[in-house]
Amino acid sequence: MTLRETYSRQSQTGLGMITMTPVRQQLKFRFTMFDGTMNTEWMIFFLTMVRRYYGKQVMIVFDRLSSHLTAEAYFERMHPDWFLFEYFPSYSPELNPVEQCWHWMKNVAMVNFVPMCMECLEEKDFDAAQKINNDPKLLPAFFHHAKLSL
Repeated sequence: MTLRETYSRQSQTGLGMITMTPVRQQLKFRFTMFDGTMNTEWMIFFLTMVRRYYGKQVMIVFDRLSSHLTAEAYFERMHPDWFLFEYFPSYSPELNPVEQCWHWMKNVAMVNFVPMCMECLEEKDFDAAQKINNDPKLLPAFFHHAKLSL
């Protein structure tokens, strides 16, 4: 059997994060998709929306992508009280539970899925993220896999 895609390739980037409520310590996987590749402008926009949503200082734990480092420098200069930035060690995606979310979405929820359009892909991504959030064992398991305590 041969699978053929019927639309032209576009570059899509997913940006994800796991949030935890401070009192009830509820975990939630949140993500957005956008056209193109990750850059500093997208990261600044995304973090500005995070700040707008939460309305108070938020701890952000990043990997060391250059757009993350540049966005941190921007916020340290322009809004130093908005975020507290921490970093995973270099070259350690196994320590990042968000990487486990992406892995699960691609290799479990979307295995053998061939999107026929960009909207189909986005809908399937959303459904996969909802499955992560609706299963009370998945996000804690991703932290356990990374050997991180909650």
